[in-house]
Amino acid sequence: MNLTINIDWKFIVALGATTVGIIFAVKMDASAAERVSTHVADACKEYAIAGNGNC
Repeated sequence: MNLTINIDWKFIVALGATTVGIIFAVKMDASAAERVSTHVADACKEYAIAGNGNC
């Protein structure tokens, strides 16, 4: 019996996001989690703008 398992980048991203969420919930206080979340959102926004540019 052959079994093929495909793991793509979306699975890895979801796994990483879940891990980060658990760390936020257990280790960080509310203000630290807010600062990190804001920084991540800003970084993703800048990446999206740079990725969509036609330079």
